[in-house]
Amino acid sequence: MIRFTAPLRNEGDGAQVRRPFPSPYFHWPLSDPFLFLDEFFVDPNAGFPDHPHRGFEIITYLLDGGFHHRDSLGNDIQAKEGTAMHFVTGSGVVHSEMPLGYAHGLQLWINLPRALKKIPPSLHVFSPEQLPVIPIAGGTIRRIASPDGPIQLHTEVHYDDVTFADSGTHQWTIPHDSVGMAYVLAGEFTINGQLTRAGELCAVEEGSLVLQTSQPGRAVVLCGKRQHESVKFIGPFVD
Repeated sequence: MIRFTAPLRNEGDGAQVRRPFPSPYFHWPLSDPFLFLDEFFVDPNAGFPDHPHRGFEIITYLLDGGFHHRDSLGNDIQAKEGTAMHFVTGSGVVHSEMPLGYAHGLQLWINLPRALKKIPPSLHVFSPEQLPVIPIAGGTIRRIASPDGPIQLHTEVHYDDVTFADSGTHQWTIPHDSVGMAYVLAGEFTINGQLTRAGELCAVEEGSLVLQTSQPGRAVVLCGKRQHESVKFIGPFVD
């Protein structure tokens, strides 16, 4: 298992992010099919003005505050806390993300398989009510993406927002030829036997990923089937 702390860095126009990957510790092909994960913190005077993308899918998930999203497809969206936006950049698109007062959330990039790199771009927005909540011992899972929905990607991906109100344990099975990871947002967890705190990520290959805590906490858990393709980062493009 790989475990490390995501450094805090400046991005966009005055925004701050914690970026677990890509990093020297964890990057493609170790992270395949995932390309990039940011936990972003955007104050009222900061943001992400117009910038282009192509060649991948994005899930932007708002934990607190909100974003004003505009793009070259004509979308003009105000996304509030608990909203998830699924943005397929495909053949190319330009967008901006500016805070509605303040924005705290997660942005995840998932590679588009080479055969799908040139598909038309698209945006779908999912309200908090559209994201199912599953009770578990000591807490809940809000399901963001899975092959059964609500967000269905072009790669087999599971994306869970896990909140413990009390002590608890939950286990995910990581299938063959897949990667699983947990990123801690609040509190601390024992993940596969290792103490992991807010801002840290653990990654495992096939097997099990076990979260255990004796206190309130929150983490996101990702699992994705590997694509076994080469990728090339060219700034905001992935070819």
